[in-house]
Amino acid sequence: MTTEERNLIWLDNFDFLSYNKKAKILKLFDLEEDIIENLNRQKVQLSKIISEKEYNTMNSNRDKEKLNEMLESYKNDGIEVLTLFSPNYPKLLKEITTPPFVIYCMGNLQLLNTTSCAVVGTRRPSEYGRVVTKQFVHEMSKAGITIVSGLASGIDTISHETAISEDGATIAVIAGGFNHIYPASNKSLFKVMIQNNLVISESRPDVFPQAFMFPVRNRIIAGLSRAVLIPEAGKRSGAIHTKNYAVEYNRDVFVVPGRINSLESEGTNAMIKQCQTCICLSADEIIDSLGLIDKNNFKKPAFQLDITEQTILNYILAEKKSYQEILDHTQLSSRELNTVLFNMQMKSYIDKLAGNNYIALIKP
Repeated sequence: MTTEERNLIWLDNFDFLSYNKKAKILKLFDLEEDIIENLNRQKVQLSKIISEKEYNTMNSNRDKEKLNEMLESYKNDGIEVLTLFSPNYPKLLKEITTPPFVIYCMGNLQLLNTTSCAVVGTRRPSEYGRVVTKQFVHEMSKAGITIVSGLASGIDTISHETAISEDGATIAVIAGGFNHIYPASNKSLFKVMIQNNLVISESRPDVFPQAFMFPVRNRIIAGLSRAVLIPEAGKRSGAIHTKNYAVEYNRDVFVVPGRINSLESEGTNAMIKQCQTCICLSADEIIDSLGLIDKNNFKKPAFQLDITEQTILNYILAEKKSYQEILDHTQLSSRELNTVLFNMQMKSYIDKLAGNNYIALIKP
């Protein structure tokens, strides 16, 4: 690890240092200069940036051995620490206005420089939002797109879980540290993701997530991604912050229209009203914008549908249908229909909703 990297990791331990203060402190020292050893040399200049109390705190924590022990403990816990000076720091993220000086990673670091699309939205999705998210993530994962989201409830969770179920790739950007996963209900998903996928954070492992951290981390979600998809979002959804960052960073924004009388779609419909070119009706539009449609290594799957599966897909494509409605429409026995529906679910052709209803996940 280089001196520059160690400088950034050491500075990251002081929570009273804002992003701007860290940037100003770094400018006081030569690139390869050890800040821990030479802190006193810039005491006068530092007094213009931080208070005397803050300086004393930093000065009393110039223990290189303690820093080494901390880095070793991260390594033992499976945590990789990347800084702006690390060779495998994500290239896209470096392009944003305020790239994190340090990011903590658990999982597959190779995903950081893959073709990715953020999928974000409401924490309380409607049935429509759930189905649309699954449809889009299903298609994008099959096309080799890495799905980036925030491990929050709702759209985020659906996005991560769908990508994993398709043997696709997904990255979660969390607000707090790894030792305080929020929401707690996603601890099991976090453990699954760090096996083959990736979870990253701008916060040290022991940092508890606070409200202000969530909109701030959304800049990382947008920064890591070449495009942002918003399937469903309310008027005050955090997805709006992600959209704004995406526009600032010159990323493509795709918004799925929702029902005009749905509170869950107020945010997305408002975005479309402001920018009609962001309206998105299929995953193919995103795949095409990322330049994957014509790549030799991507062929859209040819679904091998038998007559019964074709009949069911055509019947439930426009809107959900109940088990009884499908039974009446197909004239199959209950035993035969159960087998067909189970197989179609296993192939991700359809999805079973609450109330024993079904809806299509692909177009026949």
